[in-house]
This record gives sequence, structure tokens and C-alpha cells, in this order.
Amino acid sequence: MAGGITQLIIAPHTPRIGVEAKAPDFQRGLIEGLRTLGAALRGPEQRPDLIVINSTHWITTFQWFVTCQAHHKGRVVAQEAPDLIPGIPYSYAGDPDFAHALVDEMERDGLAVGANETDDYVWDYGTWVPLQYMDPDGEIPVVAVGTVIMAGLDECLRAGGALRRAAETSGKKVAVLGSTALSHELVRGPESWPTQARQDLDHRFIDLLTGGRIAEARRWLPEYARETVGEMGGRALAYALGAFGTDPDGSWSGRQYGPYAQSSGSGNTSILMSPVA
Repeated sequence: MAGGITQLIIAPHTPRIGVEAKAPDFQRGLIEGLRTLGAALRGPEQRPDLIVINSTHWITTFQWFVTCQAHHKGRVVAQEAPDLIPGIPYSYAGDPDFAHALVDEMERDGLAVGANETDDYVWDYGTWVPLQYMDPDGEIPVVAVGTVIMAGLDECLRAGGALRRAAETSGKKVAVLGSTALSHELVRGPESWPTQARQDLDHRFIDLLTGGRIAEARRWLPEYARETVGEMGGRALAYALGAFGTDPDGSWSGRQYGPYAQSSGSGNTSILMSPVA
């Protein structure tokens, strides 16, 4: 296959699954979902050349930042829950050439963007948690993109579009990963579910993606994110959906991996989408 976006992934990152031995029983299915999705992604038929991950826990204010390091190495601490993720080492290859090409494409589109080249940068847990299960041995290079709080959903869609063009121009097969919950009105109590109404909306959104109804999902996203209090306003979902460009419904098909599960009032699951052959 020629270069371009070859997979879309939606993945959970709740910190309670960061250390598998400490994960509660009701979230262990999320871990297995990430593992089985990762095994499918790394298989010879689907394996991308790199993963571009947009995490709702790498939050920037004004600019889009893109990691341009040749190697990602450090120790992850969950700032909001250091008891759950207290400083766990990680090591993944980067892709500086693609990262700089993405920065250039975003600049051409008039987006405020910068290259993150500092050797001292450390991943947020939203970047690390899904990847540690999807690709535990770091077989696939990673480029991370921050979530900009000043960017509305339309700008996030545009940024995803720039990713699509960078992938097509580079000739590389790129998987775009939105690391995010679905509904996200948090409450105390990790076993708490979203309201039934929000669960129903989450399942409708999941059905749209797995059914390949991308254009419909894009149109519905602002209302869906508002009604479900989507994590970071649905920005990571918009970024990932933007990478589809204007592909018509039916061009992609998807599969849900693992269950839909709760985490302190949020709804979470794993989805992998690929082009229809």
C-alpha cells in the first residue's frame, strides 16, 4: 500500500491500568483489548511504519507541538495519580524526519505549531499507557502530538488533515491514535459508570466508527462531545477523525477490541479501523 493513513485507533489510558498487577478486575478487559488490538496492528498485513499519537494528557496552550526526537526514553509519572504510575521506564524509537515533515505541513496550513526537540521531554501517561500494551517491545516508531486547549474541534480536524497530507507525501504508512476516553464527566469512585444516557451515546459513537460511518461521526462529534462531556472536549477524537479527510462513509471498517468499561464516571474502549479492501 502507498503511504498515507492506514489505521485509526481510539485507545483508553485510565491510570488504573498503568500497572497491570494493580488494575481492578473491572478494568482488566481494557488491558486485554489493548493487547489484542496491538497484536493485530503489529501483524505483517497491517503493520504501519509509525504511530502518531495525540494524547489528551499532553496539554499545550497555544501551539501544536510535535515530538521530533530520534528516541523517546524516560520514566512516566502520572501527575494526577503518582501512586498509580510512580515512575515507570519506557523506550521507543521516534521518527524525526516524519515529525519535521508534519510540522512543515501544519505550518503550510496556517496552524500554530512547534517542534519539540528537547532531550529532557518526558511522556505523559496518556501517551505511554496504551502503547505499553499495544507495542510492549517498541517495535513501531512513535511521534506524539499535544492537545491544544485553545484549538476548537474545527482546528483539531484541520490538524488531523495536515497529518493525512504529511503521511501521503512521505510515502509512509501511518497509524493515528487518539488516546482518550469517550464520555468523561468524572466522579469519585473508580467503579462508577457514566450515566445511562451517556453510555448510550458512547455506544452509538462506537457503532458509527466500527460501521465505517466516518462522515456521520464527524458531523455528530460537536453534539456528541458536548452531551457526553468528552475528554478535552473531544479534541483527540477530532484529530483522529480529521486524518480521514473527506473519505466517504463505507471506505473504512472497524472493530472494537475488549469491552466498554468504566473509570470514575468515564466510558472507555479500544477501536481499530482500517481501509476497506
